[in-house]
Amino acid sequence: MAEKDGGLKVPCWSLPRVVAVVTGGFLLLAGIGAGVWAIVMAVLGSDREGLYGVQVSSADLRLTLYDESEGKWRLICSSHSNALVAALSCEEMGFIRSLWHSELDVERAGANGTSGYYCIDESRLSLARRLSDAISICDCPSGRFLATLCQDCGRRKLSVDRIVGGQDASLGKWPWQVSLRYDSTHLCGGSIISSEWVITAAHCFPERNRVVNRWRVFSGAISQLSSRGQQTGVVGVVYHAGYLPFLDPNSEENSNDIALVHLAAPLSFTEDVQPVCLPALGQPLLDGKVCTVTGWGNTQYYGQQSSILQEASVPIISTTLCNSPEYYSNQIRPRMFCAGYAEGGTDACQGDSGGPFVCEDGISRTPRWRLCGVVSWGTGCALPHKPGVYTRVGAFHDWIHQAMKTHSLASGIVSKD
Repeated sequence: MAEKDGGLKVPCWSLPRVVAVVTGGFLLLAGIGAGVWAIVMAVLGSDREGLYGVQVSSADLRLTLYDESEGKWRLICSSHSNALVAALSCEEMGFIRSLWHSELDVERAGANGTSGYYCIDESRLSLARRLSDAISICDCPSGRFLATLCQDCGRRKLSVDRIVGGQDASLGKWPWQVSLRYDSTHLCGGSIISSEWVITAAHCFPERNRVVNRWRVFSGAISQLSSRGQQTGVVGVVYHAGYLPFLDPNSEENSNDIALVHLAAPLSFTEDVQPVCLPALGQPLLDGKVCTVTGWGNTQYYGQQSSILQEASVPIISTTLCNSPEYYSNQIRPRMFCAGYAEGGTDACQGDSGGPFVCEDGISRTPRWRLCGVVSWGTGCALPHKPGVYTRVGAFHDWIHQAMKTHSLASGIVSKD
């Protein structure tokens, strides 16, 4: 742990302007094969195309669920609970909410590659975490099935080139990235997940930084000095009640390092301001997958912050390796993960805390970026065998949605189990 003068007690993080040291990355990729993919498919409940088991058609927004036992996609028979089913399905797929839902008639709309129906068991729906918890195969005599529109996320509105490792980002490439400022000073990064909510790290809100109206969220720009970005006030912060350093200042347990920032006014989505997707429910992290971390943090350990948003591509490291004596010696808990290169060279540092670690996938047919991690802690910056440690966002799927619903009208800085 390192502490900046006059800043937050944040684990050291930054994105140095150096080319990534790739040797360790290739070693980490070495063991990924058919066995891993078999596990992934079992968890996701998807077919040979590698799709998540719940899908919304881009053509007519029909909602479909994959039947693993028979190897086919089924429609969801319309019911009195369409609104709840639409909301549950969108959340399960990693979208924040359902914007709209409707019914379609199979005789007019056609089956379009689906075969049969699932009906909703309304007695199970209120307790269901996922769509499959509240359905059964049925005939659907009405022939009417559910369609829904989920809030879009994880897609850029501009065509931008890929830049690898420790380089300046281009405007619009990471449109969900925000700067969290206290008294006009950048302290942490964050990620837009909706027009009213930003995800960041709990450790960005120690006692000395809890006057909520002194926080501002800066979005839509890559330069900290830009006048074109949106500045938005904050009405509330919800941090995880299980973040132990807030309960015991001597605690070195960094699990549950996650918080939600409720904006005072909705963001205007533009080419440069867009939400990122959450992981789909149950979606695993793939060891060796190369993802991207971004931020305005220090460009070297105890150095100066970057005025231009930086990006770096780093691979996910297996928890087994990261918990080995050479790395973090069993400090990596189930709700954390590591990413970086064995030989160091590319990492996050002070000022990047709370920022996004995003991975791109095609499990929803359209390629989307998902917020797989939140910059949390680490030893040093870009040191060998001391990679960045991130909050595993997928482990907080239910907490995120419940916190937004519970505290949508609340103000101030509060905790939630």
